[in-house]
Amino acid sequence: MACKGSAQGARVAYLLLLAAGVVLALVLRFAFAPAMASWEGVQLVDMCEGSIECTGNEAVYRVAGTLAAFYLGLGALCACPGDVGASAHRGFWAIKLFVLSTAMVGSLWVPNGAFDAFASVSRVASVLFVLYQGLLLIDFAYMWNGKWVGLDEEADGFSWRAGILAICVALYAASFTGIGMMYSLYTGDECGFSSAVLTATLLAIVLFTGLGVSPLSPHGALLPSAIIAADCVYLAYSALSSNPVAACNPFSAPGDADGTGGHETLHLVVGLAMAGVSIAWKANSAATSVHLLHAPEAPAGTLLPITANGAAVQTSELAAASDEESAAAAADGSGEKEEPLEADAAFFHVMMAVSCMYFGTLLTDWGTASPDHGDIRQYDVGWASAWVKVGTQWSIIVMYIWTLIAPALFPDRDFGG
Repeated sequence: MACKGSAQGARVAYLLLLAAGVVLALVLRFAFAPAMASWEGVQLVDMCEGSIECTGNEAVYRVAGTLAAFYLGLGALCACPGDVGASAHRGFWAIKLFVLSTAMVGSLWVPNGAFDAFASVSRVASVLFVLYQGLLLIDFAYMWNGKWVGLDEEADGFSWRAGILAICVALYAASFTGIGMMYSLYTGDECGFSSAVLTATLLAIVLFTGLGVSPLSPHGALLPSAIIAADCVYLAYSALSSNPVAACNPFSAPGDADGTGGHETLHLVVGLAMAGVSIAWKANSAATSVHLLHAPEAPAGTLLPITANGAAVQTSELAAASDEESAAAAADGSGEKEEPLEADAAFFHVMMAVSCMYFGTLLTDWGTASPDHGDIRQYDVGWASAWVKVGTQWSIIVMYIWTLIAPALFPDRDFGG
């Protein structure tokens, strides 16, 4: 009989499993790759011909590929009718962990060509993943603004309006302060990339902030612009932190060779934890955003599902009603009935699989990792990662500006609101 937990507990467990996979992949690539390169009789090592770089990258692909296949398999089971999906999603944990660990060990004997193909597919999926993250951010910004503006209209005082203004001031102050600090730390005579990224970020913030409060965009607001501005500054910082040129990135160098004390170990542990948590958070935000794909209350011409707030409220109300029904069934002694599977369970597992593809791509610097990446804290340092982050920033800017100017460009179309 399957040992089943709650739906929320199952999702937390899957996210923890993803975070553990990220940590395992980092450890295999940076700590165990030199030792693994001397193994004999396994495809991973034999086909890499002793290359530590190849061995580390292929180890990451095996962890990511096995986890992705695991989540896709669960997604397929969740699409099955009846109680099969609910049991697979929330139960049989011992069997699932045994199958996953066995598959991960067995992947050592799978030819590298299979995982190289997985890596190629992952790069495409990862681009779509980061674009989807941008869409989620824009949707969140509009939802937050709409919620607080609605509360302000219902309230007698100005507390909500003051809260919006305070958050905007704080976000813009942090953004411009961050840009100033990055100009000081990351720019120089040979750092044209850094200067260009920061200047483009500053100009873009000024542009979309002006559009957001102009008559050209009557539906615009300052809070969404402030949120997007803060994210653009963070992405600029992230891109500059991925710059492999040491003169333009004061924090890219791995530490001294003799820095093996507790301070160095703490840095490594914190780096591992941050990598696992950040990727798991991105996975969760994507996997729980099914309302973006089908929000029935949105008009057919909606530019962005700005009315998704209503859908989210309805979803939470349905979940609350479901919990009340379950509690009533338990009180009546009929609690043995199988709790129905969440409608978005299959989508959740698909997004978890895409997240695995993303971390496999990210931890190998989009397939361009070199022997210079010799430290766990440098897993995301390289031109490929830097340009992907710049591209992500620009895509968010373009999508957000589109939401501001599209109604003016196409006045005959109903974009919702």
